[in-house]
Formats: sequence, structure tokens, C-alpha cells
Amino acid sequence: MEINITQEDSKYMRGFIQTIIEKCGPRMPCSPQEAQGAEIIKEELGKVCDDVILEPFSCNPRAFLGYIKVDIVLVLLSFVSFFLIPLNLFNYWGYVMAFLIFSLNLISFLILWNEFFNYREFIDPLFKSKNSQNVIGKIYPKEETKKILVFSGHHDSALQFNLLTHLKIGYPIIIFLGLVVMMIWLVSSLLIVLLTLVNLFFYNNFFLLALILFILGVPAFIGLFFFVSFGEKANKVPGAVDNLSAVAIVLAIGKYLKENKDYIPSHTEIRLISFGCEEAGLRGAYRYAKNHFDELNEFNAECVNMDGIQSKNNVSIIDFEPSTRTKHSEIVVEKITQAANSSGIKVKSSALGGSNILEKVIGQITGGTDATAFSKAGIKAASITAMDLKKMLKLYHQPTDTLDKIESESLESVLKICIAYILSE
Repeated sequence: MEINITQEDSKYMRGFIQTIIEKCGPRMPCSPQEAQGAEIIKEELGKVCDDVILEPFSCNPRAFLGYIKVDIVLVLLSFVSFFLIPLNLFNYWGYVMAFLIFSLNLISFLILWNEFFNYREFIDPLFKSKNSQNVIGKIYPKEETKKILVFSGHHDSALQFNLLTHLKIGYPIIIFLGLVVMMIWLVSSLLIVLLTLVNLFFYNNFFLLALILFILGVPAFIGLFFFVSFGEKANKVPGAVDNLSAVAIVLAIGKYLKENKDYIPSHTEIRLISFGCEEAGLRGAYRYAKNHFDELNEFNAECVNMDGIQSKNNVSIIDFEPSTRTKHSEIVVEKITQAANSSGIKVKSSALGGSNILEKVIGQITGGTDATAFSKAGIKAASITAMDLKKMLKLYHQPTDTLDKIESESLESVLKICIAYILSE
């Protein structure tokens, strides 16, 4: 069957993006604006799907980036504890302070490791719980359901990344400097504890190193402490590229199938999903994968997630996500590749961030996509993205993420790949 993406389809996708931005504005996780956006998406899915469900859930949205402030305070307290050792206020003061220094560093590392590098809700209970929602549209097959095929994006927008907004390329520099100082100081504090246990005098040996790390770390820590602003001040990102672009394609899939019913597979249920709270650590996708695991597993589900569709010449398939060390399904990656080839669209498979050295480095701190929640649960998934790295630094998680940044034919190309994927069933 021929896949013909019309000018009307293009107008619909762009019109939807602009409508959400105008009616809702920035939509940080668990905000009223995010909920308003979800209601609009539900209404749109209701026009093309057999069934539409809005599934509420709760999470602690400010924990995911709020952990950074907690970590900075802990690491700075560990430095202060070290510099206070010469006071020798009571017996065994040096021993107590040595263990305190290491404990503070270890706790900060565990928070970072769990919250960012594993997307676990490690210290989330320390933050306020709020409500969010996933929107699920279902298109039933002509005959008995034997498989589920999910197409997804997310409707929340990011909190403004202050470092990117004001420093651009200084963003990764500050992050890596902070991480390097943190790791070196963690190892140093472990050595301090070990030397203390064997009664070796350690302060003078580590003073110069601690001072250098502290001097280097302070600017990075100050920048990281204000990584995102407090409260509503962080809610400044329209999120056209990240990720209304993907939601627009999800909706366009439903519209296309409504107009071309012969394209609907005989035994495959199509689920069109817009997740909430992706920018709060993929919470919506994790909730969905957990709550629906049994049926997704039973019906051999596959998830084609989309995130950041901006550049028509940079369409790529994310087969690995470095931050969370998540390997996506080779089956889904291959099927997306074949769908793209059959549509005459050039794609490449690479880790999140990209394939060259700079892109790989940046990929380590990029975070994850909603496909991670599925792959971690053992459900076959992968993500499609289409971002020009040079342009990304000018719009990613910033107020400049507006509709005009989405290049012509980028949405259309990915929509065509998704329809071709459906036709392969």
C-alpha cells in the first residue's frame, strides 16, 4: 500500500503543536498546564480511536532534578567537614570527621546513581507528591487481538535548564567538572577513612588536593545548584520539539488510520499514548509499563517511542541509552529500519546522543526516553529521534523550543515510518 502524507496531515500536526502552546503554554510535570494539555490530547484521540482512557497517577516531580541541590549540599558539607578537622574539638574528633566526610560523599553518590543513572525513585518521598496523567487511545483490530503495538510520546515539557539557557556549550563543561570533582573527592574520602583506621595522619597529605578540588568545584556546584529554578519560575519551556512533535505524530497516526481503515492490521491492536511526567524521570511511562505489564507481555507488545523530532536530515533510531545503560530491542530497531527503507527515508541506528566522540560524551548526561521504561521491564521497545545536535544546544529545555524550530518534512518523515511499521504487521 502506498503511504501518502498529505499537506493536510502536515497542517494538522503543526496546528496541534501551536494550539497546545497557545492554550496551555509551558507544561512542566504535574502542572495544571500539563493536565490541560492531556485533556486536549484525549479529545483529539477520541475523534480517531475506538476507546480513549486518561489514567491518573501520582509522583514526586521535583525529586528528579531536585536531587541535584541535595547532592551539592552534601558534597559541600563534606568539604567543610574536612577543613574543620584541625579544630580537634574532642577526643576522636579526626575519626568522627573522617567517617562523616566519606558518609556524606557516599550518600550523594548513591542519590546520583539511583535518581539519574537508574531513574529510580530513591529520595522521591522527600519531595511533595502531585498528580499527573497518561492518555491512551486504542484502535482495535479487525479480528481477534494477538499483538499490541504502541506508538508514544510525552506531553509535559521540561523545566528550564538555566545552564543551557545562559551558557550553551558551558552546560556540559559545568556538569562534567562537577561530576569529576565529586568522584575524585569520593575516592579521596574513602582513602581518608582507610588511613584513619590504621592510625595514619592524613590531613596534611590531602589538604592541597581538597583545596584544589574545592576551588574547582565551587563554580560548578553553584551552577548546578541553580540548574533549574524553584517553583513556577522553572516553567518556561513551550516544548514544541521536546516533545509535542512526537505527540503530534502519535495523533496523526490515529487520523491516518481513521481515513485509511484498510491499513489497520487484522490481529494487532494499535495503542496511541501520550505520557505525562517524562521530564520528571519517565514517571508516566514507568507507571504505564508496570500497571500494564501482564497484558503487554501476553500480547507480545512492541513500543515505538518518539522524542525530539526536529531535523529531517537527522532521523535516527536510538538503540542504546548510555545514561541508564539501556539496550533497546534489536527486533524493533530492525523493523523501524526496514520501515524507513521502504519509505525512502534515510535513518541510522546509534546510542542516544549520537555516534561521534562529542555526541557520545554528551549522550552520557542526556538522560533517557520513555522507551527505557518498556525495555527495562522486558517489553520490546526503541525510540526514534531527529535532532540536529548543533541546533539542539539552542533550544533543548529552553524557552526557545518553539514551533518554528521544527524543520519542514521532519514530522512527515517520522509519521511515514510509523505507518510503514504498521503495514509490516
